[in-house]
Amino acid sequence: MLSMDRDARTAIREFVLDRLAPTTGRADIGEEGALIDSGVLDSLGIFQLVAFLEERFGIAIGDEEITPENFASIVAIERLVASRSR
Repeated sequence: MLSMDRDARTAIREFVLDRLAPTTGRADIGEEGALIDSGVLDSLGIFQLVAFLEERFGIAIGDEEITPENFASIVAIERLVASRSR
């Protein structure tokens, strides 16, 4: 499971860095970095990220799961994906 967690975390981090972070001028994001508070992730970015997560990991994320806590950091997003993958 550890390698699966790392793979998911890597894929999430790459998506955020490649697709969302450039608009903020950020070139690097730590795994615990505050994505929403730093402006890397806004409402449009969350919807793009949800679409990516659902397609990439074959999961469904309900509206009730789209909370600041679940999208606060790379680690939080990875936990959400892991909980939906079970």
